[in-house]
Amino acid sequence: MQIVNKIDLKRKISKSIINESGSTALVLFDNSSEFAIIDIVDDQLILSYYHQFDFTILDACFSTKNYVWFALNGTRNIEWNINTKTVSRTCGDVLQNNLAPHLRGYSCIRVIASKNLLIAANAGSCKIEFYDLNSLLRLDNTDALSEVYTKNIVVHPSEQIIAAQTTDSEDTGSIRFFEIKDNSVKLYRKYIATLFAPSACSFSENGDEIVTTGGFPPFSYQVNKFPSLDFVNEFTDDEGLNIPEPWGNTRGITYNNDFLISSSKLIVPYYNGLINYIEQGTGKIIESIKCCNSLCNSLTRSQNAKLLLCSAIGGEVVLLRNNSLDFNIAAQTTQYEEAAYTTTNLLLPFVEMEDSTSPLDFPLQIRDGIN
Repeated sequence: MQIVNKIDLKRKISKSIINESGSTALVLFDNSSEFAIIDIVDDQLILSYYHQFDFTILDACFSTKNYVWFALNGTRNIEWNINTKTVSRTCGDVLQNNLAPHLRGYSCIRVIASKNLLIAANAGSCKIEFYDLNSLLRLDNTDALSEVYTKNIVVHPSEQIIAAQTTDSEDTGSIRFFEIKDNSVKLYRKYIATLFAPSACSFSENGDEIVTTGGFPPFSYQVNKFPSLDFVNEFTDDEGLNIPEPWGNTRGITYNNDFLISSSKLIVPYYNGLINYIEQGTGKIIESIKCCNSLCNSLTRSQNAKLLLCSAIGGEVVLLRNNSLDFNIAAQTTQYEEAAYTTTNLLLPFVEMEDSTSPLDFPLQIRDGIN
């Protein structure tokens, strides 16, 4: 992995993403209605423009090369045309959350292009909504119960399953799973409950495990089998307790938003400005790259994985060229082990579901294994 270019936006960044072709980057700022579009040309980051909405942006995702969907607090979901700098479409209902009146609108959003689906978490109704991406009509009988603030929607490599992640407090969080097939949605009766504040999760390359990261701090991660959700292990890095503020962001309690998985290694943007390679099964840091001068909070890649994009809370956006990490980018199909594990009752509360929680009194320590 080699740093090829860096740009400093001098603003507190909450998240950055790169489109599949690696030609455009989108940067979101903490507790802000503004975003930045960066062109990527010949390994150079070129700031194209800033734009500001009237509402705070909570999440965003690319739907195609030149279109972005935004989830915003206080308004409907917005599709943005990057080239024309205009709103092309909107969808959704703005409802006020009775438990958290400041939440109205949507907290996170995701597109599954192969299924022609737009999925958004309504922070007002505490439900996940499924839309036909072309017509923007809600799919019948698919609204699914979520929590007060659903932070992430993550797609399984098979593109038939999604994980909906919620950060509940400084010490707890949860992940629900939904199966999507033939425009119908089923809920997995079992869910993951974490004993740290989760900030991100990702399925392994073949889809047979799910890794959840987070920390208030310290940085922690947990591994579960999929689809059984059997607990595998939990690791934490107590060194992160000593990092100076500001380390968090208002998208959620924890500091890091995105990480990558490559051949059973976690590629993690770290609190000390490094990108660390961590052996998933041992918690050993086997390689580090100095990337930013402040806390790294987001790491994403282009579809072919030749380009990686890292951002830091201090405002740095870094473009890296990948010449060593292997990513299995072929989608695979994973079916649930038993039909009994799913239900069409999408409003099933946690108290009627089975949880998978770490049995460890003390997580194992992440440790430096670099010679």
